[in-house]
Amino acid sequence: MFRHIVATAALSFLATFGPSVAQAADMLGYYEENQDCADDRVLNQVSKQIDYQTRNVPGVPDLGILDYYAIHQNDFIPEARKRPIARRYCEASAALSNGETRTVWYLIEYDQGFAGAFGDNVEACMQGFDEWNVYDEACRVVRSGLGRN
Repeated sequence: MFRHIVATAALSFLATFGPSVAQAADMLGYYEENQDCADDRVLNQVSKQIDYQTRNVPGVPDLGILDYYAIHQNDFIPEARKRPIARRYCEASAALSNGETRTVWYLIEYDQGFAGAFGDNVEACMQGFDEWNVYDEACRVVRSGLGRN
């Protein structure tokens, strides 16, 4: 009789809490930590920066970004005592107005908007468009925070 009660209790427990445990182990899911890279406000800032470059930097073709796809996070560095600014490094493919596709790397710095009070700062660099190496060769500065303190 005691075994029957224990087995029933265990089965009830698994039926109630089992699915959430299985979902927690889903390594292919789209998790909240990656959603900032695909946020419309962030992508709008990326588009504005690339648009500014195409209109104001000599040697950069005058192209527009039509759409983003294959958006993903490359790295996330949380704030810490030595690094008071949390940073998220993202990458996307951009469909351009001339039919080409280029890689765009961008960095989200949390709570670093104007005067630290108006949202997040976004820095973006598109492959082949950083003529003045503002973000170092091959957009290295916004590609990933790996190996930095």
